[in-house]
Amino acid sequence: MKMIKRRFEQFRFYDYTGIEKHLKKMALKGWQIHKITRFYWEYHRMEPQQLTYTVTYFSEASEFNPYPTENQRTFHEYCKDAGWSLVAEWAQMQIFCSEREDPTPIETDESVKLKAIHRAMKKNFLPSNVVLLLLSVVQFYLQLHIIAEDPILQLSLGSSLFLAATWSVLGIQILFILMGYIIWYRKSRKAVNRGMACAESGSGYKKAVCLCSGMILTLLVLAISPLCASNQLCFWGVLLELANITVIIALVLVIKNALKRAQVSRKVNLTVTMFSCVILSIVLTAITTGCIVGGVHAGWFGKRSAETYTTTQPNGSTYTWDIYHDALPLTVENLQDVEYDHYSYQWTAHESFFLAQYVARQYSFPGGKLAPELNYSIVDVKLPCLFDLCLSKCLNRYDYDREEPEEDRLVFRHTDAIAWRADAAYQLYSHNEATNKYLLCWGNRIVSIRFDAIPTAEQIDVAVEKLSQSKTFA
Repeated sequence: MKMIKRRFEQFRFYDYTGIEKHLKKMALKGWQIHKITRFYWEYHRMEPQQLTYTVTYFSEASEFNPYPTENQRTFHEYCKDAGWSLVAEWAQMQIFCSEREDPTPIETDESVKLKAIHRAMKKNFLPSNVVLLLLSVVQFYLQLHIIAEDPILQLSLGSSLFLAATWSVLGIQILFILMGYIIWYRKSRKAVNRGMACAESGSGYKKAVCLCSGMILTLLVLAISPLCASNQLCFWGVLLELANITVIIALVLVIKNALKRAQVSRKVNLTVTMFSCVILSIVLTAITTGCIVGGVHAGWFGKRSAETYTTTQPNGSTYTWDIYHDALPLTVENLQDVEYDHYSYQWTAHESFFLAQYVARQYSFPGGKLAPELNYSIVDVKLPCLFDLCLSKCLNRYDYDREEPEEDRLVFRHTDAIAWRADAAYQLYSHNEATNKYLLCWGNRIVSIRFDAIPTAEQIDVAVEKLSQSKTFA
Protein backbone atom coordinates (compact mmCIF):
# COMPACT_ATOMS: atom_id res chain seq x y z
CA MET A 1 0.00 0.00 0.00
CA LYS A 2 1.30 3.43 -0.93
CA MET A 3 2.20 5.38 2.22
CA ILE A 4 3.39 8.67 0.69
CA LYS A 5 1.68 10.76 -1.96
CA ARG A 6 3.18 13.79 -3.72
CA ARG A 7 0.95 16.16 -5.63
CA PHE A 8 1.35 19.39 -7.54
CA GLU A 9 -1.11 21.72 -5.84
CA GLN A 10 -2.14 25.07 -7.31
CA PHE A 11 -3.12 27.17 -4.30
CA ARG A 12 -2.20 30.79 -3.92
CA PHE A 13 -0.12 31.59 -0.86
CA TYR A 14 -2.86 33.77 0.64
CA ASP A 15 -5.73 31.39 -0.16
CA TYR A 16 -5.96 30.08 3.40
CA THR A 17 -9.66 29.18 3.19
CA GLY A 18 -9.11 27.10 0.05
CA ILE A 19 -6.13 25.34 1.64
CA GLU A 20 -8.06 24.57 4.84
CA LYS A 21 -10.98 23.06 2.90
CA HIS A 22 -8.66 21.05 0.67
CA LEU A 23 -6.67 19.57 3.57
CA LYS A 24 -9.89 18.65 5.36
CA LYS A 25 -11.04 16.68 2.30
CA MET A 26 -7.67 14.95 2.03
CA ALA A 27 -7.87 13.91 5.71
CA LEU A 28 -11.27 12.33 5.07
CA LYS A 29 -9.60 10.31 2.30
CA GLY A 30 -6.82 9.19 4.65
CA TRP A 31 -4.03 11.61 3.71
CA GLN A 32 -2.32 14.03 6.09
CA ILE A 33 -0.22 16.93 4.81
CA HIS A 34 3.40 16.48 5.85
CA LYS A 35 5.57 18.85 3.80
CA ILE A 36 5.17 21.67 1.30
CA THR A 37 7.88 22.43 -1.25
CA ARG A 38 8.07 24.73 -4.25
CA PHE A 39 7.28 21.85 -6.57
CA TYR A 40 4.93 19.51 -4.71
CA TRP A 41 2.98 18.87 -1.52
CA GLU A 42 3.75 15.66 0.33
CA TYR A 43 1.02 13.67 2.14
CA HIS A 44 1.38 10.67 4.46
CA ARG A 45 -1.24 7.96 4.75
CA MET A 46 -3.34 7.83 7.93
CA GLU A 47 -6.70 6.52 9.05
CA PRO A 48 -9.47 8.59 7.40
CA GLN A 49 -10.83 11.00 9.98
CA GLN A 50 -12.50 14.34 10.50
CA LEU A 51 -9.84 16.97 11.14
CA THR A 52 -10.00 20.73 11.39
CA TYR A 53 -7.27 22.78 9.79
CA THR A 54 -6.25 26.39 10.24
CA VAL A 55 -3.67 28.40 8.34
CA THR A 56 -1.79 31.23 10.04
CA TYR A 57 0.95 33.58 8.86
CA PHE A 58 3.96 34.17 11.10
CA SER A 59 5.92 37.16 9.77
CA GLU A 60 9.24 36.20 11.40
CA ALA A 61 9.30 32.84 9.65
CA SER A 62 11.42 32.47 6.51
CA GLU A 63 12.71 29.81 4.17
CA PHE A 64 16.21 30.84 5.27
CA ASN A 65 15.66 30.93 9.04
CA PRO A 66 17.14 28.17 11.19
CA TYR A 67 14.17 26.12 12.32
CA PRO A 68 12.58 26.79 14.69
CA THR A 69 13.27 30.31 15.92
CA GLU A 70 12.63 31.18 19.57
CA ASN A 71 9.46 33.13 18.74
CA GLN A 72 8.21 30.29 16.57
CA ARG A 73 8.70 27.83 19.44
CA THR A 74 6.68 30.08 21.70
CA PHE A 75 3.96 30.43 19.09
CA HIS A 76 3.84 26.67 18.47
CA GLU A 77 3.59 25.98 22.20
CA TYR A 78 0.69 28.43 22.45
CA CYS A 79 -1.07 26.67 19.58
CA LYS A 80 -0.41 23.26 21.12
CA ASP A 81 -1.98 24.33 24.39
CA ALA A 82 -5.03 25.41 22.41
CA GLY A 83 -5.32 21.96 20.84
CA TRP A 84 -3.53 22.59 17.55
CA SER A 85 -0.62 20.55 16.12
CA LEU A 86 1.77 21.94 13.53
CA VAL A 87 1.71 19.67 10.45
CA ALA A 88 3.44 21.72 7.73
CA GLU A 89 4.78 25.16 6.87
CA TRP A 90 5.46 27.14 3.72
CA ALA A 91 7.70 30.15 4.38
CA GLN A 92 5.57 32.39 6.66
CA MET A 93 2.56 30.09 6.31
CA GLN A 94 2.01 27.77 9.30
CA ILE A 95 -0.54 24.94 8.96
CA PHE A 96 -2.09 23.42 12.08
CA CYS A 97 -4.69 20.69 12.55
CA SER A 98 -6.85 19.58 15.46
CA GLU A 99 -8.82 16.44 16.24
CA ARG A 100 -11.21 18.37 18.49
CA GLU A 101 -14.70 18.95 17.21
CA ASP A 102 -14.70 22.62 18.15
CA PRO A 103 -11.12 23.77 18.81
CA THR A 104 -10.34 27.24 20.09
CA PRO A 105 -9.49 29.45 17.08
CA ILE A 106 -5.86 30.61 16.92
CA GLU A 107 -6.89 33.90 15.34
CA THR A 108 -10.24 35.58 15.84
CA ASP A 109 -9.53 39.05 14.50
CA GLU A 110 -9.79 39.11 10.69
CA SER A 111 -8.02 42.46 10.45
CA VAL A 112 -5.00 41.02 12.29
CA LYS A 113 -5.00 38.00 9.97
CA LEU A 114 -5.19 40.22 6.89
CA LYS A 115 -2.25 42.32 8.12
CA ALA A 116 -0.24 39.16 8.79
CA ILE A 117 -0.94 37.87 5.28
CA HIS A 118 0.01 41.18 3.73
CA ARG A 119 3.27 41.33 5.71
CA ALA A 120 4.10 37.80 4.61
CA MET A 121 3.34 38.62 0.97
CA LYS A 122 5.51 41.75 1.08
CA LYS A 123 8.37 39.85 2.67
CA ASN A 124 8.84 37.11 0.09
CA PHE A 125 6.27 36.56 -2.62
CA LEU A 126 5.50 40.06 -3.87
CA PRO A 127 9.15 41.21 -4.24
CA SER A 128 10.26 37.97 -5.89
CA ASN A 129 7.33 37.99 -8.32
CA VAL A 130 7.86 41.66 -9.19
CA VAL A 131 11.53 40.98 -9.91
CA LEU A 132 10.61 37.94 -11.99
CA LEU A 133 8.01 39.98 -13.89
CA LEU A 134 10.60 42.66 -14.71
CA LEU A 135 13.04 39.94 -15.75
CA SER A 136 10.38 38.42 -18.03
CA VAL A 137 9.71 41.79 -19.66
CA VAL A 138 13.42 42.46 -20.21
CA GLN A 139 14.06 38.97 -21.57
CA PHE A 140 11.02 39.14 -23.85
CA TYR A 141 12.19 42.53 -25.18
CA LEU A 142 15.69 41.18 -25.77
CA GLN A 143 14.33 38.17 -27.64
CA LEU A 144 12.17 40.43 -29.82
CA HIS A 145 15.19 42.64 -30.49
CA ILE A 146 17.27 39.63 -31.50
CA ILE A 147 14.50 38.41 -33.79
CA ALA A 148 14.11 41.89 -35.33
CA GLU A 149 17.85 42.06 -36.04
CA ASP A 150 17.85 38.78 -37.98
CA PRO A 151 14.26 37.57 -38.42
CA ILE A 152 15.10 34.91 -41.00
CA LEU A 153 17.58 33.04 -38.82
CA GLN A 154 15.76 33.58 -35.52
CA LEU A 155 12.29 32.73 -36.84
CA SER A 156 13.66 29.54 -38.35
CA LEU A 157 15.15 28.47 -35.00
CA GLY A 158 12.66 26.83 -32.69
CA SER A 159 14.89 27.59 -29.69
CA SER A 160 14.60 31.38 -30.18
CA LEU A 161 10.85 31.18 -30.63
CA PHE A 162 10.53 29.00 -27.56
CA LEU A 163 12.47 31.46 -25.38
CA ALA A 164 10.48 34.47 -26.56
CA ALA A 165 7.13 32.72 -26.16
CA THR A 166 8.02 31.17 -22.80
CA TRP A 167 9.10 34.51 -21.30
CA SER A 168 5.89 36.15 -22.53
CA VAL A 169 3.71 33.37 -21.07
CA LEU A 170 5.64 33.47 -17.80
CA GLY A 171 5.25 37.25 -17.61
CA ILE A 172 1.50 37.00 -18.21
CA GLN A 173 1.19 34.34 -15.53
CA ILE A 174 3.12 36.40 -12.97
CA LEU A 175 1.09 39.49 -13.85
CA PHE A 176 -2.05 37.44 -13.28
CA ILE A 177 -0.73 36.37 -9.85
CA LEU A 178 0.08 39.94 -8.81
CA MET A 179 -3.20 41.38 -10.07
CA GLY A 180 -5.10 38.53 -8.40
CA TYR A 181 -3.55 39.33 -5.04
CA ILE A 182 -4.15 43.08 -5.39
CA ILE A 183 -7.83 42.46 -6.17
CA TRP A 184 -8.17 39.96 -3.31
CA TYR A 185 -6.45 42.28 -0.84
CA ARG A 186 -8.70 45.23 -1.72
CA LYS A 187 -11.84 43.11 -1.44
CA SER A 188 -10.66 41.65 1.88
CA ARG A 189 -9.78 45.06 3.29
CA LYS A 190 -13.26 46.37 2.45
CA ALA A 191 -14.86 43.25 3.95
CA VAL A 192 -12.78 43.48 7.15
CA ASN A 193 -13.65 47.16 7.54
CA ARG A 194 -17.32 46.13 7.52
CA GLY A 195 -16.66 43.50 10.22
CA MET A 196 -16.73 40.56 7.82
CA ALA A 197 -14.18 37.82 7.03
CA CYS A 198 -11.51 38.12 4.35
CA ALA A 199 -12.68 37.46 0.80
CA GLU A 200 -12.43 33.93 -0.55
CA SER A 201 -10.24 33.27 -3.59
CA GLY A 202 -11.90 32.15 -6.79
CA SER A 203 -11.04 29.11 -8.89
CA GLY A 204 -9.72 31.16 -11.82
CA TYR A 205 -6.13 30.91 -10.60
CA LYS A 206 -5.97 27.12 -10.98
CA LYS A 207 -7.44 27.35 -14.45
CA ALA A 208 -4.92 30.03 -15.41
CA VAL A 209 -1.99 27.94 -14.09
CA CYS A 210 -3.20 24.92 -16.06
CA LEU A 211 -3.62 27.07 -19.17
CA CYS A 212 -0.15 28.65 -18.85
CA SER A 213 1.47 25.27 -18.14
CA GLY A 214 -0.27 23.78 -21.15
CA MET A 215 0.87 26.69 -23.33
CA ILE A 216 4.48 26.31 -22.19
CA LEU A 217 4.42 22.55 -22.90
CA THR A 218 2.85 23.19 -26.31
CA LEU A 219 5.47 25.81 -27.13
CA LEU A 220 8.20 23.42 -26.04
CA VAL A 221 6.87 20.66 -28.31
CA LEU A 222 6.45 23.07 -31.25
CA ALA A 223 9.97 24.39 -30.72
CA ILE A 224 11.72 21.07 -30.18
CA SER A 225 9.95 18.91 -32.77
CA PRO A 226 11.32 20.63 -35.91
CA LEU A 227 14.79 20.69 -34.38
CA CYS A 228 14.80 16.91 -34.04
CA ALA A 229 14.74 16.64 -37.80
CA SER A 230 16.54 19.79 -38.93
CA ASN A 231 19.23 20.75 -36.45
CA GLN A 232 20.54 18.43 -33.77
CA LEU A 233 22.86 21.10 -32.35
CA CYS A 234 19.95 23.46 -31.55
CA PHE A 235 17.90 20.54 -30.25
CA TRP A 236 20.58 19.36 -27.84
CA GLY A 237 21.43 22.95 -26.97
CA VAL A 238 17.88 23.55 -25.75
CA LEU A 239 17.86 20.30 -23.77
CA LEU A 240 21.22 21.08 -22.18
CA GLU A 241 20.04 24.56 -21.18
CA LEU A 242 16.87 23.13 -19.62
CA ALA A 243 18.97 20.55 -17.78
CA ASN A 244 21.33 23.34 -16.71
CA ILE A 245 18.48 25.36 -15.18
CA THR A 246 17.03 22.28 -13.47
CA VAL A 247 20.37 21.33 -11.91
CA ILE A 248 21.00 24.89 -10.68
CA ILE A 249 17.59 25.07 -9.00
CA ALA A 250 18.03 21.63 -7.41
CA LEU A 251 21.53 22.37 -6.07
CA VAL A 252 20.55 25.79 -4.71
CA LEU A 253 17.63 24.24 -2.83
CA VAL A 254 19.89 21.51 -1.45
CA ILE A 255 22.39 24.12 -0.21
CA LYS A 256 19.67 26.29 1.33
CA ASN A 257 18.03 23.36 3.15
CA ALA A 258 21.37 22.02 4.38
CA LEU A 259 22.28 25.41 5.86
CA LYS A 260 18.85 25.64 7.44
CA ARG A 261 19.24 22.24 9.10
CA ALA A 262 22.69 23.30 10.32
CA GLN A 263 21.03 26.20 12.21
CA VAL A 264 22.92 28.84 10.19
CA SER A 265 21.52 32.35 10.59
CA ARG A 266 19.06 33.70 8.05
CA LYS A 267 21.49 36.37 6.81
CA VAL A 268 24.32 33.88 6.27
CA ASN A 269 22.01 31.35 4.63
CA LEU A 270 20.59 33.97 2.26
CA THR A 271 24.06 35.29 1.35
CA VAL A 272 25.58 31.84 0.78
CA THR A 273 22.55 30.67 -1.21
CA MET A 274 22.61 33.69 -3.52
CA PHE A 275 26.39 33.44 -3.95
CA SER A 276 26.05 29.72 -4.69
CA CYS A 277 23.39 30.48 -7.30
CA VAL A 278 25.72 32.88 -9.13
CA ILE A 279 28.73 30.55 -8.96
CA LEU A 280 26.71 27.50 -10.03
CA SER A 281 25.26 29.46 -12.95
CA ILE A 282 28.73 30.42 -14.16
CA VAL A 283 30.23 26.96 -13.64
CA LEU A 284 27.37 24.96 -15.15
CA THR A 285 27.03 27.36 -18.07
CA ALA A 286 30.75 26.91 -18.76
CA ILE A 287 30.35 23.14 -18.55
CA THR A 288 27.33 23.24 -20.88
CA THR A 289 29.20 25.42 -23.37
CA GLY A 290 32.20 23.10 -23.19
CA CYS A 291 29.97 20.08 -23.84
CA ILE A 292 28.41 21.78 -26.87
CA VAL A 293 31.77 22.89 -28.31
CA GLY A 294 33.33 19.49 -27.66
CA GLY A 295 30.30 17.75 -29.10
CA VAL A 296 30.47 19.82 -32.26
CA HIS A 297 34.11 18.83 -32.81
CA ALA A 298 33.31 15.20 -32.00
CA GLY A 299 30.32 15.15 -34.34
CA TRP A 300 27.79 14.35 -31.61
CA PHE A 301 25.24 16.93 -32.76
CA GLY A 302 25.00 16.11 -36.43
CA LYS A 303 27.03 15.11 -39.43
CA ARG A 304 30.81 15.05 -39.30
CA SER A 305 32.98 16.23 -42.11
CA ALA A 306 33.51 13.44 -44.60
CA GLU A 307 37.24 14.12 -44.90
CA THR A 308 39.87 16.80 -44.41
CA TYR A 309 42.09 18.67 -46.82
CA THR A 310 45.48 20.15 -45.87
CA THR A 311 47.01 23.09 -47.70
CA THR A 312 50.57 24.41 -47.45
CA GLN A 313 51.20 28.14 -47.63
CA PRO A 314 54.27 29.72 -49.27
CA ASN A 315 55.71 30.42 -45.80
CA GLY A 316 55.57 26.71 -44.99
CA SER A 317 52.58 26.82 -42.59
CA THR A 318 49.85 24.26 -43.09
CA TYR A 319 46.07 24.44 -42.61
CA THR A 320 43.60 21.61 -42.37
CA TRP A 321 40.07 22.13 -43.71
CA ASP A 322 36.91 20.07 -43.21
CA ILE A 323 35.29 18.78 -46.39
CA TYR A 324 31.56 17.97 -46.47
CA HIS A 325 29.80 15.85 -49.06
CA ASP A 326 26.20 16.97 -48.52
CA ALA A 327 23.72 16.79 -51.38
CA LEU A 328 22.99 20.25 -52.81
CA PRO A 329 20.07 21.09 -55.14
CA LEU A 330 22.33 23.29 -57.27
CA THR A 331 26.09 22.85 -57.72
CA VAL A 332 28.83 24.46 -59.76
CA GLU A 333 28.93 21.31 -61.88
CA ASN A 334 25.29 21.93 -62.88
CA LEU A 335 26.26 25.34 -64.24
CA GLN A 336 29.58 24.68 -65.96
CA ASP A 337 32.29 22.14 -66.61
CA VAL A 338 34.87 22.12 -63.83
CA GLU A 339 37.66 19.82 -62.70
CA TYR A 340 38.39 20.05 -59.00
CA ASP A 341 38.76 17.16 -56.54
CA HIS A 342 38.48 18.87 -53.17
CA TYR A 343 35.20 20.73 -53.22
CA SER A 344 33.28 20.91 -49.93
CA TYR A 345 29.48 20.68 -50.28
CA GLN A 346 27.84 21.91 -47.07
CA TRP A 347 24.09 22.07 -46.46
CA THR A 348 22.54 23.62 -43.32
CA ALA A 349 18.82 23.59 -42.53
CA HIS A 350 16.74 25.39 -39.90
CA GLU A 351 12.97 25.05 -39.74
CA SER A 352 10.12 26.18 -37.52
CA PHE A 353 6.39 26.58 -38.02
CA PHE A 354 7.04 30.18 -39.20
CA LEU A 355 9.63 29.58 -41.91
CA ALA A 356 12.44 27.35 -43.10
CA GLN A 357 15.94 28.45 -44.04
CA TYR A 358 18.40 26.36 -46.05
CA VAL A 359 21.99 27.47 -46.64
CA ALA A 360 24.24 25.86 -49.29
CA ARG A 361 27.97 26.39 -49.68
CA GLN A 362 30.20 24.87 -52.32
CA TYR A 363 33.72 26.13 -51.80
CA SER A 364 37.31 25.29 -52.66
CA PHE A 365 40.44 25.86 -50.58
CA PRO A 366 43.35 28.30 -50.80
CA GLY A 367 46.81 27.00 -51.58
CA GLY A 368 45.65 24.79 -54.43
CA LYS A 369 44.00 25.17 -57.79
CA LEU A 370 41.54 28.06 -58.01
CA ALA A 371 38.01 26.80 -58.63
CA PRO A 372 34.64 28.54 -59.07
CA GLU A 373 32.43 28.59 -55.96
CA LEU A 374 28.72 28.87 -55.25
CA ASN A 375 26.78 30.15 -52.22
CA TYR A 376 23.05 30.53 -51.79
CA SER A 377 20.30 30.51 -49.19
CA ILE A 378 16.66 29.48 -49.60
CA VAL A 379 13.94 30.86 -47.34
CA ASP A 380 10.46 29.34 -47.43
CA VAL A 381 8.06 31.65 -45.59
CA LYS A 382 5.19 29.64 -44.13
CA LEU A 383 3.36 32.61 -42.59
CA PRO A 384 2.45 35.05 -45.41
CA CYS A 385 2.47 38.11 -43.15
CA LEU A 386 6.22 37.60 -42.56
CA PHE A 387 7.17 37.64 -46.25
CA ASP A 388 7.61 41.41 -46.61
CA LEU A 389 9.67 41.58 -43.41
CA CYS A 390 12.02 38.83 -44.60
CA LEU A 391 12.34 40.34 -48.08
CA SER A 392 13.05 43.78 -46.63
CA LYS A 393 15.83 42.38 -44.42
CA CYS A 394 17.37 40.63 -47.42
CA LEU A 395 17.22 43.75 -49.58
CA ASN A 396 18.75 45.97 -46.88
CA ARG A 397 21.42 43.54 -45.76
CA TYR A 398 24.24 45.58 -47.29
CA ASP A 399 22.69 49.01 -46.84
CA TYR A 400 24.84 50.08 -43.91
CA ASP A 401 24.99 53.85 -44.37
CA ARG A 402 22.03 55.42 -46.14
CA GLU A 403 23.48 58.91 -45.85
CA GLU A 404 25.99 58.09 -48.60
CA PRO A 405 24.91 58.48 -52.25
CA GLU A 406 23.39 55.35 -53.73
CA GLU A 407 26.18 55.00 -56.27
CA ASP A 408 28.66 54.61 -53.40
CA ARG A 409 26.70 51.90 -51.63
CA LEU A 410 25.94 48.21 -52.04
CA VAL A 411 22.29 48.18 -53.10
CA PHE A 412 19.87 45.74 -54.69
CA ARG A 413 18.14 46.97 -57.84
CA HIS A 414 15.34 45.42 -59.86
CA THR A 415 16.52 43.22 -62.70
CA ASP A 416 14.80 41.16 -65.39
CA ALA A 417 12.26 39.06 -63.47
CA ILE A 418 11.00 37.49 -66.71
CA ALA A 419 14.38 35.92 -67.40
CA TRP A 420 14.32 34.38 -63.94
CA ARG A 421 10.62 33.43 -64.28
CA ALA A 422 10.25 35.04 -60.84
CA ASP A 423 7.69 37.25 -59.12
CA ALA A 424 10.54 39.67 -58.41
CA ALA A 425 14.27 39.69 -59.13
CA TYR A 426 17.01 41.92 -57.78
CA GLN A 427 20.71 42.25 -58.56
CA LEU A 428 23.33 43.67 -56.21
CA TYR A 429 25.17 46.75 -57.42
CA SER A 430 28.45 48.10 -56.07
CA HIS A 431 29.43 51.63 -57.10
CA ASN A 432 26.86 51.42 -59.93
CA GLU A 433 28.42 48.20 -61.25
CA ALA A 434 26.41 44.98 -61.39
CA THR A 435 27.76 42.10 -59.29
CA ASN A 436 27.17 38.35 -59.38
CA LYS A 437 24.76 38.33 -56.40
CA TYR A 438 20.97 38.07 -56.89
CA LEU A 439 17.83 38.05 -54.80
CA LEU A 440 14.92 36.12 -56.30
CA CYS A 441 11.29 35.63 -55.25
CA TRP A 442 9.19 32.66 -56.31
CA GLY A 443 5.86 32.62 -54.49
CA ASN A 444 6.63 32.38 -50.79
CA ARG A 445 10.27 31.51 -51.46
CA ILE A 446 13.18 33.98 -51.27
CA VAL A 447 16.50 32.85 -52.75
CA SER A 448 19.73 34.76 -52.23
CA ILE A 449 22.48 33.45 -54.51
CA ARG A 450 26.04 34.44 -55.37
CA PHE A 451 27.47 32.95 -58.53
CA ASP A 452 31.15 32.76 -59.38
CA ALA A 453 30.46 35.28 -62.16
CA ILE A 454 27.44 36.95 -63.71
CA PRO A 455 25.42 33.97 -65.03
CA THR A 456 24.59 33.34 -68.65
CA ALA A 457 21.04 32.75 -69.89
CA GLU A 458 21.66 28.98 -69.86
CA GLN A 459 22.92 29.09 -66.27
CA ILE A 460 19.89 31.15 -65.24
CA ASP A 461 17.60 28.47 -66.69
CA VAL A 462 19.42 25.76 -64.70
CA ALA A 463 19.24 27.78 -61.46
CA VAL A 464 15.52 28.40 -61.97
CA GLU A 465 14.90 24.70 -62.56
CA LYS A 466 16.83 23.68 -59.44
CA LEU A 467 15.74 26.40 -57.00
CA SER A 468 12.29 27.62 -58.05
CA GLN A 469 9.10 27.28 -56.04
CA SER A 470 8.30 23.92 -57.59
CA LYS A 471 11.15 22.38 -55.61
CA THR A 472 11.04 21.45 -51.91
CA PHE A 473 13.95 20.60 -49.67
CA ALA A 474 14.18 18.27 -46.68
